[in-house]
Parts: sequence; structure tokens; C-alpha cells
Amino acid sequence: MTRNDRAIVSCLEDLETTRFEQLMADERFKDNPLLPEMSQLHELYRTLAQRAERLAKEKSRLETQLGNMNRSLDLATRIDAMTGLANRRAIMEKIDQEFSRAQRHQRSTSIVLADLDNFKQVNDRYGYNTGDDLLVEVARVLRSCVRSEDICARWGGEEFLLLLPETPLEGALSVANKIRESIAMTVFSANRHGIKLTASLGVCEYQADQNIFESIKRADQALYQAKQAGKNRAMVAP
Repeated sequence: MTRNDRAIVSCLEDLETTRFEQLMADERFKDNPLLPEMSQLHELYRTLAQRAERLAKEKSRLETQLGNMNRSLDLATRIDAMTGLANRRAIMEKIDQEFSRAQRHQRSTSIVLADLDNFKQVNDRYGYNTGDDLLVEVARVLRSCVRSEDICARWGGEEFLLLLPETPLEGALSVANKIRESIAMTVFSANRHGIKLTASLGVCEYQADQNIFESIKRADQALYQAKQAGKNRAMVAP
């Protein structure tokens, strides 16, 4: 029931009450044997109207609760449960939107693909629980290196993808090196082990003649070159 519906019902209730009170006060009907029954019917009407009002409020509350739950559920499907970063589905949608906007307005947009070096050895030595804790700490480092409008995502395993709107290649390379240096300088405290990590990164600027998958592939190729060149470095896509 909408606010207007409730207002109409309230007016009708007032109208019915006024008419009934007029009838009860009218001396012509004081001996009418139907008055007691009318009184009972009127009281029943008021009771039902009040119940309908309560049900309408409860329905509105449940609809609001359902809407909040649906929004929370939708958000949960776009967030990586471990790191709290965007997941692959969310970042793909954002890249699609940002690439379309960059093409319309002829703006620069770049992506950075980062992979932790020798992470399998970390898992083998310290265990997967420590590895998971490290990923959470790395996610915090990534957030500290980018702007609020940039988007960090867990791409999969120990790989992360960053979307940098309004950022040309030179700026993206600068961000990538900032991330690389920050990770290398951090002593990660996962399970109090004091672990050191490095990362290799591939940087790619959006090109109008390429789609999302081609751009990500170029970033991945640059990442592979960084690994081949000795790791702990950032490389630009060819």
C-alpha cells in the first residue's frame, strides 16, 4: 500500500466514523433495532482497517529488507571473498565500461597485471593458510598504491589486475613500479613469519582497435616478459 493509498483509506475511515456518529446521534434512529448491529459492523470495519494498515507497513518493511538483501547478494558476487578486492567478473564489467568511455571521449585508460614471484615456494614452505594471509596483505598494499577511482581486482591465484582510468601508459608504468617497490619493501607479517615478496607486472594501455581480451592478453605478454627478464620488474606491452 502506497502513501497515497493509506491517505485514502484514512479519509474513508474518518468519513465512515463521522457518518456512523451522525446516525447514532440522530434521534430518529435511536430505537432502530439495527443500530447495535451497525455498531458491531463499524467496529469490525475499524479493526480490519487497522489490520490492513499494519500489514501494509509490514509488507513495505519486508520489501525494503528484500531490496537490501538483493543488493548485498549482488555485491557478494562481485567481491573476492579472501582479499575483499573486486573479483574477475566485476573487473571485466568495469574494464568494458571504462574502455567504452575511453573510446567515446578519446581518453587514456590502462591496465596492470601483477603476479607474485615464486609464490608456490612460499606456499610449500609456510603452508596455504599463510599464503592466503599474504594475499590479504598484498591486497592492502595494492590499495595503498592507487587512487580511489582506480580498481584493484584479484585476477586469480596470486595474480592481480588493476584498472587505471584516465591514465596513459607512462602513468600506468609509474603506478606499476610503485606497486613493485612497495611489495619488495614490505615485510609481510602473515602468521608472524616476516616474509619478503616481489612481484612482476605487465602494463598495457587501451587501444581503440583492440577489445578487452586482446588488451589483457597484451598485459599478460608483458608480464611474461618481466618474468623471463628476471622477475621483480614492470614491463610495457609491445
